[in-house]
Amino acid sequence: MWGFDSPLSQKPPPELRDMRFLLLLAFFLCSCSRGAEVLYERSFHVMGSKVELKFYSPNEELFLAVTEASRKRMEEIDRLFSNYRDDSVLAEVNGYAGVRPVTVPPEFIRLTRLSTGYSELTDGAFDVTVGGLYELWKEKTSSGTIPSPAEIERALECTGYHKVGTDAERSRIFFASDCLRLDFGAVGKGYAVDEIMAVARKNGITRGLVNFGGSVFAMGSPEGARSWNVRVSGPGGVFVSSLEIRDRGAATSGGYERYFEHGGRRYSHVIDPRTGRPAENVALVTAISRTAAGADVFSTAVSVLGAEAARAFAESDEFLGFVVVERNGEKKSYFGASLFPKR
Repeated sequence: MWGFDSPLSQKPPPELRDMRFLLLLAFFLCSCSRGAEVLYERSFHVMGSKVELKFYSPNEELFLAVTEASRKRMEEIDRLFSNYRDDSVLAEVNGYAGVRPVTVPPEFIRLTRLSTGYSELTDGAFDVTVGGLYELWKEKTSSGTIPSPAEIERALECTGYHKVGTDAERSRIFFASDCLRLDFGAVGKGYAVDEIMAVARKNGITRGLVNFGGSVFAMGSPEGARSWNVRVSGPGGVFVSSLEIRDRGAATSGGYERYFEHGGRRYSHVIDPRTGRPAENVALVTAISRTAAGADVFSTAVSVLGAEAARAFAESDEFLGFVVVERNGEKKSYFGASLFPKR
């Protein structure tokens, strides 16, 4: 009988035994690291809205630390850009409109430039200077009237993103009009969500979902799935559509949650910067973009411009997508070619 020594019965040289041990240890550590991640959830209120965090973390201590850091970051953003606080940097900037340049933190310059860039990209359908128009409609409808054509015309003269000047080197901002008012309402929540995600990544979190008052960002994917499922609801919480997104932001604009009301009629809170009146082209728009801030902006722009603009945006940018609900209830979808990650 021909015999042979089984490889299992032979003792490998010491160096191979050490190498095998290190390989097994590395495999064990990697497996434990992947398996140890748990989905934790928390929420808190800031800037008048609820922030919902869902992050995969190897331990609760890290998750709670990221949650607290996110809350503090949101408070910083609130002190900079809130239009509901008299002590915000925005309040100071608007208070000195057309009077003198105002020195501001570099972050204020960055978001202002990002916003005016989006204003240019959307041909003014999104305009960060609609603050005066918004306040006019809010004031008039709360007193039981609507703005007159003359009042709207005057407010339009106080609007225009091209009237905003920034000096990044000296960190200063100046308005060419003494009645111009910045309003980051259509980009601020998305920007805040992106900043939360930056905090999470900085701390080693790579998977999670943040929802801040309808502005969402999905990072990575949940356990056992390729992407996060984001539900889009319309008036009365009625289901509109379900989106599968990963490493993308999403935002929904419509007049069913925030609106002006007069004479039994509801007017969308989204103001058309071209006419000075509430946008009436569509009932609801959900936009998907590479950032939550971008999704915020494009959902507003399409609310102003209509469904055909959604088609044009999606065709011009492969990472943009839209779900549009027309006034008659018809739903249309437009998605850029590379919007969703490939398998």
